[in-house]
Amino acid sequence: MRFGLFAAVLVSASVLPLPSAPAQQAAPWRIGVLLWHRSPNDLQALEGIRVALRRSGRAHELEVVEADSDEARAVELIAQLRARPVALIVAMGTQAALLCKRHVTDLPVVFTAVTNPVESKLVPDWSGSGSNLAGNSNWIEPGTVLDVFRLAVPGLARLGVLRSSSTGVVSAAELASMRALLAGDRAPAVTLHEELADDVDGLDAAVARLAQAKVQAIWIPIDFLVYENISRVAAAARRHGVPLVSSSLRGVTEGAVAGLVVDYETLGERAVLIVLDVLEGRREPGAIQVGRMAGYQVVVNLAAARRAGYEVPLPMLAVADLILDDESEAKR
Repeated sequence: MRFGLFAAVLVSASVLPLPSAPAQQAAPWRIGVLLWHRSPNDLQALEGIRVALRRSGRAHELEVVEADSDEARAVELIAQLRARPVALIVAMGTQAALLCKRHVTDLPVVFTAVTNPVESKLVPDWSGSGSNLAGNSNWIEPGTVLDVFRLAVPGLARLGVLRSSSTGVVSAAELASMRALLAGDRAPAVTLHEELADDVDGLDAAVARLAQAKVQAIWIPIDFLVYENISRVAAAARRHGVPLVSSSLRGVTEGAVAGLVVDYETLGERAVLIVLDVLEGRREPGAIQVGRMAGYQVVVNLAAARRAGYEVPLPMLAVADLILDDESEAKR
C-alpha cells in the first residue's frame, strides 16, 4: 500500500500552467466570490484563486462576499453580485455552490472545495453539470480515507463519526460514501457508529456516547461546527481515551492524531483554469468535467498524539507526507 506522493502528483503553484494573457483586454473581468462561512478549506482555496488570477496576467476585479452561514444573507449577496454586474461567480464550498445553483441561472458559476458534488446533488454526475455550473472537488475516495485511518489505528473495527445536525451537509456525503464502501462484499470489517450534536454544547455528550459504544477512534469529517470546535472535541475524546482521526484540514492540523487532506490552495488555482476557459469562451460550463485532485496529503500530528497519550504506529509515520510537532512545523 502506498500513500502520498504528494509533491510528485500535484502540480506545484510555481509551475501550474495557465493560458497566456491576451495582447489587449477591453475591460477588467469582474468576478464575484461567495463564501458561505470562513472555512479554512475555502480560505486556502480562495488564496489559490487570488494567486492564479494574478499569475494569469488578466485584468480582473475580485469581489468577495461572506454569508456568515446565513442563507437569507447569502441570497441577498448573490443578488448584489448579479446587480454589479459580475461576469461569473465563484462558489466556495458545497453550501455556497448549492445556493448559487438555486439562485443563479443566467451567469456561469464555478465551484471549488466541494467535497462530493454528486452526492450533494449539485451535479448529476462527474462528467459535467449540463447547466451553467462547472468546478472542481476535494473528493478523496472513502477507501483511501479508511486505509489511512486503519494505519493510524491498527485493528480498527469500530469507528465513531462525530457530525452536527446544523452544518452536516458535507459530512453527510462523506458518511454516505463510507457506508456504501463498507456495505460491499470485500469491504473491511469496520462498523460505523454515528453521533450527531445539535450545537456546541452537545459535542461533549456526543463524544461520550461514542466512547460508550466502545469505538476505537472518532472520525472528524468536513463539518463546520465540529472542526471549528476541535479543541473542545479533542479534550472530550482525551477524557475517554479515544484518538481522533480526520478528513478535514482543521481537524488534522489541530486535534486529530492523523488524517489526510488535499492541497486546497492548488485546488483553488485549478479552479481558475476553469474560470479562464469559461470567460474566454473556450468551453461551456455544463460540458466541463468536474475536476478532482490527483493526490492528497497524509498528515500525522505528533503534538495531538502526545496530548492524547496515543503512540502513532511506525507504519503510519513511514507513509506520512507531513509530520507536525509541538511548534506546528512541518517535517518531511
